[in-house]
Amino acid sequence: TTPAASLDDRLIAEQGDDYLYLRGIRFVMAMKRGPFFEHSRQLYDISGVPRWEKVNQGLRKMYSAEVLGRFPVVQHLVFGTLLSIAQAR
Repeated sequence: TTPAASLDDRLIAEQGDDYLYLRGIRFVMAMKRGPFFEHSRQLYDISGVPRWEKVNQGLRKMYSAEVLGRFPVVQHLVFGTLLSIAQAR
């Protein structure tokens, strides 16, 4: 499927338990009222991306900037073999 299809009610009902993104959309739709694009702008914007590869690339960049790039957040992470960090010089 494409990201545009992720807002389809039938797809959400059929595959909502299998995919975290669809589960998140289903939860938001159950909790909030009104047009989806107004109350969940970022999730709605993802549906406009042409391919899932671009969604993955964009989310990785955002995670890097918004989580790993902020010291107040990163100072609380436990680093190890799965998530390593180079020592500062």
